[in-house]
Amino acid sequence: MPLNAVRVASRAQPAKNVILVFHGLGDSGAGWTFLADFLQRSPAFANTRFVFPNAPNMKIVANGGALMPAWFNLYDWNNIQAKIDVEGIKDSLKVVNSFIQEQIDDGIAPENIILGGFSQGAALTLASTATSPHKIGGFFALSGFCSLRKEELDPIAKNLNTETPVFHGHGSHDPIIPVQFGVEAKQFFEKHFHLSDYDFKTYYGMEHSTSPEEMQDLVQFLQKALKL
Repeated sequence: MPLNAVRVASRAQPAKNVILVFHGLGDSGAGWTFLADFLQRSPAFANTRFVFPNAPNMKIVANGGALMPAWFNLYDWNNIQAKIDVEGIKDSLKVVNSFIQEQIDDGIAPENIILGGFSQGAALTLASTATSPHKIGGFFALSGFCSLRKEELDPIAKNLNTETPVFHGHGSHDPIIPVQFGVEAKQFFEKHFHLSDYDFKTYYGMEHSTSPEEMQDLVQFLQKALKL
């Protein structure tokens, strides 16, 4: 069965690298295609293709059982880490791996693959730094948090990306995922999974969103990670 995603072809052929972007709760892949539009203005990304996976719909407990696209369930907005949908996260990590494998099967070298996401998608990205079965080119997490505890990650960890660069951007005034959750995620992955190239940046005044400054930092990260 084809993987469900919005796909943006590279402007020049052949495609030499790919950027995978996993969206947040209630969103869709289409909600992040602006990133492809933004990056493809630069000749540096002419041979870059983009894949924006779509999450399945599920009833979100924290939203009164409302049905919406989600990579895993959330139970309490006051503390999103109090109760964790471990199996839902693990299932979505398998989806992440399937998208990476799809690109490898299509001829893209693992080191030319970037995995990123926003909010829930960023949480999957951070977990994938430990669990991915491939050493890829880089990871970026926008407004992300640590979704699994060490005891849940350890059995599925591959630890192939300890030296892979990670960019993590977070708003200082994020009311949904407090910036402290981002700080703690960096500390967690550096301590327990030995990530050695984890760049965490706080954007003053930014809420649960992105900003021009964050986008510029992301561009620089992507160009360096992909050697563009």
